[in-house]
Amino acid sequence: MAWSNGSSRTSSKHWQALRASAKKQLGYYCCAVCGITPAGGARLELDHIIPVAEGGSDEMANLQWLCARHHAIKTRAESRRGAQRRAARRRLPQRPHPGLR
Repeated sequence: MAWSNGSSRTSSKHWQALRASAKKQLGYYCCAVCGITPAGGARLELDHIIPVAEGGSDEMANLQWLCARHHAIKTRAESRRGAQRRAARRRLPQRPHPGLR
């Protein structure tokens, strides 16, 4: 999901400040995959290179701009990995209850 629904995470003051800071500090404002810019008609979204769910941080070195299309593709892949991790945890072998031996 590209978080375009104005979720509380992306509409927080912290995220808005981070976005404004990224526009200045990253030194470019184009999609990291295809290079399209807002002047080219793209809506750019700030993305975590390493997702927070996988240990990434909000540091500038872990942020990049992606067009909505590439952000959605990347987010779907991250979502699949998360689902696989959750499924693997459910499949862990269960030890029998000690009272049922």
